Amino acid sequence: MLKLEALSFQSHGRSLLSGVTAAIPGSALTCLIGANGAGKTTLLRILAGELRPGSGRFVIDGTPSTSLTEQQIARRFSIIPQDVPPPAYLTVAELATLARFHPRSGLWWRPGDRDRAIIKSCLNVCQMDALSQRRMDQLSGGEQQRAWLAFGLAQEKPYLLLDETLGGLDILARKSFFGLLKGIASQAKGVVLTTHDLELVSDFADWTVVLRAGRVTYEGPPSDRLLDFLAQAL
Repeated sequence: MLKLEALSFQSHGRSLLSGVTAAIPGSALTCLIGANGAGKTTLLRILAGELRPGSGRFVIDGTPSTSLTEQQIARRFSIIPQDVPPPAYLTVAELATLARFHPRSGLWWRPGDRDRAIIKSCLNVCQMDALSQRRMDQLSGGEQQRAWLAFGLAQEKPYLLLDETLGGLDILARKSFFGLLKGIASQAKGVVLTTHDLELVSDFADWTVVLRAGRVTYEGPPSDRLLDFLAQAL
């Protein structure tokens, strides 16, 4: 369980988050919903340890963030930011292998048997084993997203954060990706996705948190009434 407790954040005198309080289940697909500028990306960056809140804290499986270093927070979250360009000349398998690298290992690091088993499993889960030797820049948009997802999973962290990763994908690719995230979340992984796709939120999300102008306006399971309201408000 991930608990957000009165998180606030300001930048250049502007309030981006104000008293954000919510609970995010540890084994569920949670969708962060809100208009552009609502604070979704800022919230993910705080969770990933990239930003420190001005006030408040979050609690990760019982451990307050205020008692953790940036490195300890980073070990709990894998984040896939928006609009990530495909790394030139890397294959899908090579990208997933990089997820197992630790800087302290030095340049002499090589994946061991356990690393290779985890990489193989993640590629299989993300339906990318048949494309593992394909270069990233040769993949379709949906295939690139699944490759990045395998990269995130191979890090073996409790929570996976995805920021607006579905831009440019057609409806079938988006449905496939949501279904994949739903399956991953069912295997004791906390998946948090920012999205504007209300129809797919209704079909796949276990939990929703709605942000508006940096504040939580709704927290709970998706409902037809909520989504009808959001469709007019966003």
